[in-house]
Amino acid sequence: MIKFNFNFNANVTSNRDKKDKKGIKIILIVFGLFIFVAISGVIGVGSFIAGTVSSMGKAVEEYNRQQKYVQSLPVLKCAVYTDTTVTAPLSGDNAALYFLQVGKARRISRYSSKIYEDFDYSMAAGYSKGSKLSVNGRLYDIDFTLCIMDSLGGGERHFTEGTFGTTYKAPYYLNNYKPIENQKISALKDKHPWINSFLGPFGLNNILVNEYVFKNGDSVYIKGKIKNNKIVPFVEHAIF
Repeated sequence: MIKFNFNFNANVTSNRDKKDKKGIKIILIVFGLFIFVAISGVIGVGSFIAGTVSSMGKAVEEYNRQQKYVQSLPVLKCAVYTDTTVTAPLSGDNAALYFLQVGKARRISRYSSKIYEDFDYSMAAGYSKGSKLSVNGRLYDIDFTLCIMDSLGGGERHFTEGTFGTTYKAPYYLNNYKPIENQKISALKDKHPWINSFLGPFGLNNILVNEYVFKNGDSVYIKGKIKNNKIVPFVEHAIF
C-alpha cells in the first residue's frame, strides 16, 4: 500500500507563510521608519524656515526702532569757531571741523543686482586744538571724537570727497563698484570702529568713507545736549 506524506507539504506551506509574514513586517517597519524620517525632515525644515523668518522680522523691527530713536534725539544748532585749521584726511582741504561718514556696500539678496550703501549713524570728528562750537551764542570746546550729524542742518552741502576699500573676502560684485583705495582707508585707523573692523582680520569686507568739511563760521547741526557746561553728542551705531 502506498502512503502519501501530506505533513511535509503542510509544514513547508506553514514555514513559507511565516517567512512571508515576517517579510511583510520588515517592509512595514522600514516603510514606517521612512515615513517618520520624512515627516521629521519636513518638520525640521519648516521649523528652520519659520525661525529664519522670525529672526529676520525681529531684525527689521529692531532696525526700525533704532531709526525712530535716532530721529527723535534732540538737535544742537551749532556754528564752528577756530583760529587754526586741520587738514582733512581725504580731500587735503584746510578745515575748522570735518566729519567722516562710514558705511558699507551690500546687496539685499543674491538675486538682486542693486547695491545698497548702509552708513553708520555716528561719524568720526576731526578738528584742531582749541576749536569751539557756538550754541545759542555761547562757546563750548569741541571735545568728542564721534557724533551724529543731523541731516536737517544741511551738512550734506559740505561733502568734499569719498573713498572705498575692500578686502579679499569682499563679494565679486564689488570688484568694479567704485575705485578701490585701501591705502586711504589705512590712514584712517582708529578714527571709527567700523574702519578698525575693516582693517582687522575678521571684520568688514568693504568700507565706504565720505568726508564733510566745515570752515570757520559754518553752521553744523548735531544730535546732542549740553551737560556740565560741555557739549555731549549722542553716539549710536547702526544695526544691519
